[in-house]
Amino acid sequence: MGEPRIHDPLSADWVLLVLLAVFVQLAWTNVVSPRKWGLIMDGAFRARISRRSLREDIDLQDRSMLGLLAALLAGSALFVQQVLVMRGIAGAGPVVYVGVAAVLLVAVLAQVILLRALSWLFQGDGGLQEYTYAMVLNHLVLGAALLPVAVLVAYRPEMRPVLLPTGGVIAAVIVLLRWGRAVLIGRSAGVPSRHIFLYLCAAEILPVFLVLQTLQRSGPSAFQLH
Repeated sequence: MGEPRIHDPLSADWVLLVLLAVFVQLAWTNVVSPRKWGLIMDGAFRARISRRSLREDIDLQDRSMLGLLAALLAGSALFVQQVLVMRGIAGAGPVVYVGVAAVLLVAVLAQVILLRALSWLFQGDGGLQEYTYAMVLNHLVLGAALLPVAVLVAYRPEMRPVLLPTGGVIAAVIVLLRWGRAVLIGRSAGVPSRHIFLYLCAAEILPVFLVLQTLQRSGPSAFQLH
């Protein structure tokens, strides 16, 4: 008898199916709307979104935009689940993955709804429309950056001790840039600094802090290969 086959739950068959679906969606976006990649580059490297992009290129009801967002959120969700599994917080099965993806999707929708509600409440834009689109682009950039990390985590187990912290640093830098963009957009629109600070603390910084606290209290990794 030969040696028993090592089963790695982070590279299970369903992970391959998820990645194939993601790359098919990305390829379809590249065919039908290649300009979306330019938006991602703008989201990654420009402090402000051009008026032309706000007017012509960004439509949160456009199917190609929604498809691209769904695909890259799926990549982000895969990386998040990998972190949770390695920390011993969650299981490595597809049910947990679907739950993580649903939480990320709901979080993005909640942010969009909150920003729209604030715009209606204060009877003015105050840069909220631009920041709403900047936030969506930020999620696209985050997903695009974490997708290759998630692929390597799944299929290069010897690199996981380096890849997981690297992915965490990438995510932290991208989120910090989003918060910096919020300050820049708000100040350019004449929004008082205290209002920007209150929004960031209540709606963005506090949830991230609570998630990090949960991960910290989880202790060392309980993940083992069998």
